[in-house]
Amino acid sequence: MERASIRKNRFFLWAVIIAVLNPFFSGLILGLYMLSEPDFRKEGLIVTLFSIAWGIIAFLLLSKFRSVLSF
Repeated sequence: MERASIRKNRFFLWAVIIAVLNPFFSGLILGLYMLSEPDFRKEGLIVTLFSIAWGIIAFLLLSKFRSVLSF
């Protein structure tokens, strides 16, 4: 039982890291996959919402600082 819990936590941490690095594509797909699994519903909801929120923040920051980033 403890081994399954460690594996579940490790999978959740990797999902959050992936969502931070690539929120809209990989993070959203991984979050939706986790939502479809009965054991990962709560974690899937967290990853999906975090991925959407982080993606929106990233796009807003990109649009705000677009003139600074252009070469």
